[in-house]
Amino acid sequence: MNRKKRLKLLLSFILLFMTSLIGYKIYRFIYESDYEALNADHIEQIETRLAGKDTFRFAVVGNIRNSMQIFDERIMPLIRDKGVDFIISAGNAVYDGAEDKYWLLYRGLRKLGIPYLLATGYNEVEDFGASKFYRHFGPYFFSFHLKNTYFIFLDSSGQTSWKWQLRWLQKELRIAEKYPYRFVVLGHSLFPLPGFDPDDPQYILEESLSQKLQRLFSRYGVTAVFSAGYPTYHETVVQGVRYIVSGGGGGLLLGQGKERYQFVKVDVRPEGVTCENVAVPRRLGAWRYQLETLGLFLNSLFYISLFNLLVILAVVSLIALKVYSLIIRQEHLYRDFSIDEETLSKSPLRVAMFTNNYLPFIGGVPLSIDRLHRGLVQQGAVVKIFAPTYPQPWADPEDGSVFRCPVLFYTRLDHFPVVNIFSRKIDRAFKTFGCDLVHVHQPFWVGKKGIRLARKYGIPVVFTYHTRLERYTHYIPLPGTALKNLAAHFLIKRFANKCNAIITPTSSTEEYLRNLGVSALIETIPTGINLADYTHWTPEQIQDLRCQYAAPGERLLISVSRMAKEKNIDFLIDGLAKVKNRTNIPFKCLLVGDGPERERLEEKVAGLGIADRVIFTGNMTPREVVRWYLAADFFVFASTSETQGMVLLEAMAGGCPVVAVRASGVYDVVKDGYNGFKVPESTESWADAVAKLLGDSRQLATMSENSRAFAVNYSMEKITTKVLRLYRRVVILAQSGR
Repeated sequence: MNRKKRLKLLLSFILLFMTSLIGYKIYRFIYESDYEALNADHIEQIETRLAGKDTFRFAVVGNIRNSMQIFDERIMPLIRDKGVDFIISAGNAVYDGAEDKYWLLYRGLRKLGIPYLLATGYNEVEDFGASKFYRHFGPYFFSFHLKNTYFIFLDSSGQTSWKWQLRWLQKELRIAEKYPYRFVVLGHSLFPLPGFDPDDPQYILEESLSQKLQRLFSRYGVTAVFSAGYPTYHETVVQGVRYIVSGGGGGLLLGQGKERYQFVKVDVRPEGVTCENVAVPRRLGAWRYQLETLGLFLNSLFYISLFNLLVILAVVSLIALKVYSLIIRQEHLYRDFSIDEETLSKSPLRVAMFTNNYLPFIGGVPLSIDRLHRGLVQQGAVVKIFAPTYPQPWADPEDGSVFRCPVLFYTRLDHFPVVNIFSRKIDRAFKTFGCDLVHVHQPFWVGKKGIRLARKYGIPVVFTYHTRLERYTHYIPLPGTALKNLAAHFLIKRFANKCNAIITPTSSTEEYLRNLGVSALIETIPTGINLADYTHWTPEQIQDLRCQYAAPGERLLISVSRMAKEKNIDFLIDGLAKVKNRTNIPFKCLLVGDGPERERLEEKVAGLGIADRVIFTGNMTPREVVRWYLAADFFVFASTSETQGMVLLEAMAGGCPVVAVRASGVYDVVKDGYNGFKVPESTESWADAVAKLLGDSRQLATMSENSRAFAVNYSMEKITTKVLRLYRRVVILAQSGR
């Protein structure tokens, strides 16, 4: 039997196992008899058993907490030895109010052969358990009597108003005066015990309520008040009334000194009532106590919620099996060296690119794709870009290398196109193209369409991580920033691990993906710069542009960015206002770009009194932007949402050093004191760096030359060669079964 068949057989077994578990749950729900109003049934048994008797014996136990093994093995033998007629639980008989906990308690106590009564405690109503207690055991407060004894059970869990209960209790106590003995049972203690939190509502009643109850019990001569409350035994007498805490019936004891599992044996005779605390013999040593504690924990984890645990284990097993099958989904765990890599490397690659945005939209991703497209074509690759259709006219290449996808609608924000990814036209165009590799540029929508088509035809996928999605979650009209950020991280990790390889523009971005848990192949390849564009403009054209905005002796700064919140332009403007106040050197700053925040930012500039220093130019073509880089003295930047900050390298290619906020997209390309300054996200630090560069002509000239030299390493030709090398590696690994 081969590995694939064994995996299928194992998968079938797990599914059958889960089906059996669910079937058992359904069977129990349908065929096993439910239990209702057990307290009423057991009161009837007690009354029948003790009819006409004025001598009997009962046990009071608290805090069983579903510790049925402790109760059965340690406490029940002692109860039977004492000849007890019935048992009273003073509260916290279950671990919590879940249905499985009640079922476990019922299944354990019905084996006793002795009637038992349950009072409501903190645990009985926890986790929405109040309705279950009411259905299975009856009302939260009640009373009954025998020949010479009256029993009153109170609800201290908060389910019943004390205002109503106190009225009811007073009437019950008046009736109880006819009986020689009167007992009250409730889940909470009336007095704080040393060593415990005196205000913990899990253990003790609120003080003013406790005082009211004490006065009533004293006035009507209550014989004894039993409670669960604290997980220990304690007895005190106040104004002639005995108050007994019997809380050690199970669960975890808080220490190993004199605390033991125990119950209170109560003997009722005509001549009087005696109460004796019966403790389990053989106090546990430290080592055995830890084992007992561990046993209780494991019992709670594995036995009490056995069904839920098995379901979880089955689901985890399915997930693990799926991951395992993906890891070894191919018969060959080693690369197939029969693949002719030399021939494959010489044949032109056919690459399909999928993107949510492209030209004529001006942005980092469209420009990056356009440059890569041109570079790949120059080196012999065949590329087809699947991109949205835009309302504004745009001349695509006549060779059909750009396929404009049908659009469902345009968003209100910037009329951004949302592609109809269900269109059959996309599928037909992809199939007709017949590519060797799919390159997706976003982890959602059109990007997911690309990866689905690639999987359908068994084609490897490369993903470029362009954008820090968590910096754009403010565009999602939902509350909860932290939750949206977690969703963004999850989306990126899940999508990236489905790809054969990921391209990151900087090493810090690669580090982020690794920290996120991405296990796929990652290669750091930045976006290339078309250095030929920088030779297009003559010195006269560059000087003419500079003279339009900067007078002789005036510095010209530039920043290129989309006018949007995630670009941190408010920070940049605040910083420029501080620069103006701390230097006498005249300067102008050109803000190139457009976006939804532009009008507000222009108003802000006017309000700060720097409209004479800051000029909004609007959008322009990439080639025109190059002319502005060449005309400026240096580049200023404040965005922290970039994965690379492509404009930084573009500016450096134009001889502009950079002053930027230290962030993931900045850290790898700005070398302090060499081609710019990267500073903390503080307008003070940023303004200091800008003012320093404004005032140091020699350093500015040196850094300008360094910036040009640095940018040469990012030429479009060099970057395209690296991308093609990765493409071929991915294709070879995919064809060789890796």
